[in-house]
Amino acid sequence: MEFRHRRRRKQRSFCAERPSSLAELQEGETGVVVSASGGLGLVRRLAEMGLTPGVEVKLLRKCPLRGPVEIEVRGVCLALGCGVASKVLVKPAKEEQDG
Repeated sequence: MEFRHRRRRKQRSFCAERPSSLAELQEGETGVVVSASGGLGLVRRLAEMGLTPGVEVKLLRKCPLRGPVEIEVRGVCLALGCGVASKVLVKPAKEEQDG
């Protein structure tokens, strides 16, 4: 049964490098910041900490049970709450291969 007022969503094919949240990275993984969603105050605070689009971040540690995450940005270690980290979208960093 299909309701008239509901539209079917088109299935999109995502590429392998679709953005994910900073909280979804595994320990030791690096990513490049794509964007941050949230209010003006949150986005401004993240920008003051150095989390701007195009910056490479490395996830150092994750605490269990939605605890804070520790990241390295521009040579500085920061701790973000899981809620804040989930609002920062990152894409996987391309690792340069020697050869």
